[in-house]
Amino acid sequence: MSRSWWGKFLLLLCAIVGAFIYIFPTIANLDLEKTNFPFKRKINLGLDLQGGLYMVLGVDFNKVYRDVLERQTSSLKDRLHEKGIEITGIKAVPNPLSADDPRYSFSFDQSKRQDIYQMIKKEYWTMRLAGENEGSFEVALSQDYRKQVRERTLNQSIEVIRNRIDEFGVSEPAIASQGTDRVVVELPGVREIDRAKDLIGRTAKLEFKMVDDKSMSPAQLAALIAEIEKKHGITFKEGQKFSEYVRLLNEKGREKIPEGDEIAFQRPKLSDETGEMGRIPYLLKSKTEVTGDDLQDASVQFDPESRRPSVGFTLNPRGATLFDRLTGESVGKRLAIVLDNIVHSAPVIQGRIPGGHGQITLGRGDSEAMMKEASDLALVLRAGALPAQLEFLEQRVVGPSLGQDSIKKGAMASLVGSLAVFLFVTVYYQVSGLIAVFSLVLNVMFVLACLVGLEATLTLPGIAGIALTVGIAVDSNVVIYERIREELRHGKGPVVAVESGFQKAFRTILDANVTNAAAAVVLLTYGTGPIKGFAVSLLIGIVTTLFTAVFVCRLIFDIYLKYLENRTSRAISI
Repeated sequence: MSRSWWGKFLLLLCAIVGAFIYIFPTIANLDLEKTNFPFKRKINLGLDLQGGLYMVLGVDFNKVYRDVLERQTSSLKDRLHEKGIEITGIKAVPNPLSADDPRYSFSFDQSKRQDIYQMIKKEYWTMRLAGENEGSFEVALSQDYRKQVRERTLNQSIEVIRNRIDEFGVSEPAIASQGTDRVVVELPGVREIDRAKDLIGRTAKLEFKMVDDKSMSPAQLAALIAEIEKKHGITFKEGQKFSEYVRLLNEKGREKIPEGDEIAFQRPKLSDETGEMGRIPYLLKSKTEVTGDDLQDASVQFDPESRRPSVGFTLNPRGATLFDRLTGESVGKRLAIVLDNIVHSAPVIQGRIPGGHGQITLGRGDSEAMMKEASDLALVLRAGALPAQLEFLEQRVVGPSLGQDSIKKGAMASLVGSLAVFLFVTVYYQVSGLIAVFSLVLNVMFVLACLVGLEATLTLPGIAGIALTVGIAVDSNVVIYERIREELRHGKGPVVAVESGFQKAFRTILDANVTNAAAAVVLLTYGTGPIKGFAVSLLIGIVTTLFTAVFVCRLIFDIYLKYLENRTSRAISI
């Protein structure tokens, strides 16, 4: 054998050893935490093969409609002001006829009624007149726009959840709408269930609100909260939704809370005086000055002196302008950075902050925990803000949807089918068939090793992709062998026939695999969930098929031909 052949043989040997190391923990079902085996990674199985987390999330469209209507009403007020028409008052209509059909009432000079009516009719198709009194209109969202908002919100929620899961590292997620107000999420093989739930469910609604220090001091606010809790029997217990507790405080204490203000809390932190965990209350202006819609980027940063992590963010040009104006007009006042209705910090504005660059500082604590918190916060902000609050309606950890019995039968069927193919190829092509069988086994082995290396997830569609890979590989071997047979019939010797057969078959094999690869790329680009799993396994299989059918088979044929040279009386078995 030539030096070139030995180089190729060593390459194949390294590939086989490497692939075996990658798939051995899966084949041997090793306990990765206890084993001494140097490589500690297994093939990730999908929800249909190994189970995982199944969740049904409900979308709070009532709040979405209220927020949209509030923005539309504010826009209408500004537009009327440009036309010289002043509105004397705007307020939300309490207890509308339907919770999902909020209304706003605005008062005006009766002499301007026709002008306002015409403007709403011509420029604000998103709104409808829901009622009229002397000197006032009640407006609500139009039916067509409500439908549009619902569809857009549901689709955006699905896309944002998918983006978050992708960044979190959960493979092969299945995310789909259910009905008109629910999202179903299936996460196969999730190990950190609580963290995944937290990342999915957080609305990541970033708001900048001014702290109202003039109306109440911290002591007065604490006394007011205690009074509301005692009068209405409101308490917060572990396991209860904190957002519901805050909502009840604001609802029951509306008469005592200054108009245009709301109560919010900073996340629980350790008190330096008592050594206990406590919540710090804030009285905030309800008006949101800048929102996360203007957020452009977020990343983990470190204080050069303390080396403590924080989250730096950048606003887009619109947000930068608003932030510049806000900080310029509020020097010396406190600005609360509110994420998901939780105050993360409330620094005093020392001066104008141009450029749209800001920072969210974290509390004190363990450095590792702070780093994880900063990473998760930056991840959620980068992935995008959910347009609606999501409520976990159902959550369960599920076993394999096919059941262990079905999986065993499926594995047995695959094994029997493969053995039938191997037997047929061996009988039909004899020794060359054995070479093909060996290359097929290596092919599957390389595909599984690549799945482990890429940390991809194996699902039923992925197994279908592997099965298709075996079929493609068999077809490639058939094309090569029939070419060799044709050359032998033309009177060429075994060495020349093999060399010519591989050369002439290569273009045909390459064309067929390129066509399959193009289809797989389309599926990978436009597909989601299991479809992507099928495309990934198929693409890997195409590469390994070219390697095994052309490179490996040719290498083994060289050994076979060398054997035939030493047995001149024998003919090539093909």
